[in-house]
Amino acid sequence: MTLQANHRYFSRGVLAGVAALALLAVCGCTSGPKSDTANAQDADSSGAHIDVGCMLGHVEKPTESFHYSYKYSDASRSLDDEADVTPEAMDIVFKDTSGSRSLHAVRSDEHSWNNALLSLSSLAFTGMTGRLAGLEGMSAIVSRGAEAVNGYQTTKYSIDTTSANSSDRQTIETLFGAGSYDKGTVWMGQDGCAVKLVLDEGWPIDSRVEKRHFEIARIKK
Repeated sequence: MTLQANHRYFSRGVLAGVAALALLAVCGCTSGPKSDTANAQDADSSGAHIDVGCMLGHVEKPTESFHYSYKYSDASRSLDDEADVTPEAMDIVFKDTSGSRSLHAVRSDEHSWNNALLSLSSLAFTGMTGRLAGLEGMSAIVSRGAEAVNGYQTTKYSIDTTSANSSDRQTIETLFGAGSYDKGTVWMGQDGCAVKLVLDEGWPIDSRVEKRHFEIARIKK
C-alpha cells in the first residue's frame, strides 16, 4: 500500500469521526421543547436520510455491474475518477491536473481490490458525506418526488442550506462556520443509497469561503 493511499485512508477515518461528532451535535442542539413557529418550520423538512458514502460500499462489495463516476473540483485542483465495476473486477481511470492513470483490480486478489478502493477514496469525499449527515432531518433537504435515473428508480431531493429555516441555518453555521453552504440535488435509490449527486459547497477557511463542486453517480449496466 502506498504512502498516499495510507494518508487518504487515515484522513477518511478521522473525518468520519468528526462527522459523527457533528451529527451528535445536531441532535443535541435541536433537542428539547420548540416554539409553535419552530414546529411549523420543521413541517417543511423532508426528514430524508441522505446516504452518499454508501456508493463506495457498492464498489467494495458489488452485486451487479455498474459504472461509478466521481468528479471533484475546487479553486486549485480537479479530479475525475471513472470505474467500470462488476462482481469480479473493476477497471478505473483516474484523471487530475497532473495527467491520467489506470488501474485494474480483481476481487479475488485482496491487495489489488483494497488498493483500488483506497485510490477511489478522498478527503473531500469524506468531508462532504460528513456534512450531509449533519443536515439530516433539516429543512435544507426537500423531497421533489420520484424519478428514474441511471437505470434505477429514485426519489429526488433538493439540498439548499441557504433556504433552510432560521433555526437550522444557525445550527449549520455553528457546525460548519459562517458563510458555509450546500446547494444541489441528490437522487436516492430504493436500496437507501444515493444513485446520483450534484452538489456545490462553500467551506469557510480562514477569511475566505472555498467553493467545492461534486458530481457522483452509479449507472446500471
